[in-house]
Amino acid sequence: MMTLQTELLDAISWAAQQGWTPATGGNFSARTEAGYLVTASGRDKTRIQADDLLMCDLDGKVLEGNGKPSAESDLHAALYRLDPAIHCVLHTHTVASTVLSRRFPQGIELSGFEMQKALAGNVTHNASIRLPVVPNEQNMEELAKHVRLGWPMPWGFLVEGHGIYAIGDSIASCRRHLEAIEFLLACVLEESRWS
Repeated sequence: MMTLQTELLDAISWAAQQGWTPATGGNFSARTEAGYLVTASGRDKTRIQADDLLMCDLDGKVLEGNGKPSAESDLHAALYRLDPAIHCVLHTHTVASTVLSRRFPQGIELSGFEMQKALAGNVTHNASIRLPVVPNEQNMEELAKHVRLGWPMPWGFLVEGHGIYAIGDSIASCRRHLEAIEFLLACVLEESRWS
């Protein structure tokens, strides 16, 4: 049976293999009974191991592990406090999410893409949905405030000029949301070259 730690490590390794964690970028977490497991700062996600994870409480304080969490770990904590249904947060840096979040800071409208159905609650490609974009902040309290103001965001959100924060009620659903969002953004970016 796969443990939560193993499943999270698999998700991190998978995201790194996609090229979504350049220059040790990105951070990843999963809710536990004590708080959440999160990647330590500055770790190469292509070589992720169990000792690269920290156990933190829901205030972001490290309970177990070596190293320090990235500043963005506080945003993970804020998300877990905001919504008890969130059990996983996967944050990546990709070209499509970075460029499109700058081009469409009010949100990215999607319609007509079959892959929209991979996002929880969507049953047809005919619906118009919006991927939220929040302003980038170095101060995690301010960034969390922007997220709270735009809540609910059932699949996650983009941070302007920064990347994707996918959320889910499990690691599997979070991975699905991340992969679907990245695919949809790649489609929008490719379409923009034609217009």
